[in-house]
Amino acid sequence: MKKVFLLSALVFLTSVTFAQFTIGPKIGFTISKLNTNFEEAKEEAKPGFQFGAFARFGKKLYVQPELMFVTKGGIIKTGATFSTKTKVNLQTMQIPVMVGYRILNLKVVNLRVMGGPAFSFVTNKEVVLSTGNAEESFLGNNIKDAIWSFQLGAGVDVLMFTLDVRYEWGLNNIWDPQQGEPSHDMKSNLWNVSLGWKIL
Repeated sequence: MKKVFLLSALVFLTSVTFAQFTIGPKIGFTISKLNTNFEEAKEEAKPGFQFGAFARFGKKLYVQPELMFVTKGGIIKTGATFSTKTKVNLQTMQIPVMVGYRILNLKVVNLRVMGGPAFSFVTNKEVVLSTGNAEESFLGNNIKDAIWSFQLGAGVDVLMFTLDVRYEWGLNNIWDPQQGEPSHDMKSNLWNVSLGWKIL
């Protein structure tokens, strides 16, 4: 009898899970900025993009893991007149895990809020240094390979389409000083807007 009950519960939970399961691709736009404690520095944002896939489990309260390719970084101007520009270009594979709640749930439209951690593994680092008309490119050896962050945002679903707007706070210092170099603080923050398509 106990085995029958456990089997019935497992079948029920499996059917509920799949009935409340969504998956699909998504693409989006990012605006990222590096906040630092460099002396005589002025930080500016740079645009980027993202694409990947998401899955959503649950109905009113849901969990949404994602796998995204995201470009991020920023522009740092230094010097007395901010004449030296350093552009940091990062390509990352990011895994956000969002916990969301539907605050408005209609048949055609629903409105959501969400938040959760995100881990980014940096796959490519480029630093472009510009002074006047001269420009030189370097490998970003001073940037760590791992970026931890927290995302908070809101979204809306219309039929099979899902639109999210989020802000991402960098949690860890991604500046990695080489031997003999001074220690600094650098965190990656960004806005992202993404459009997804629920194919299931």
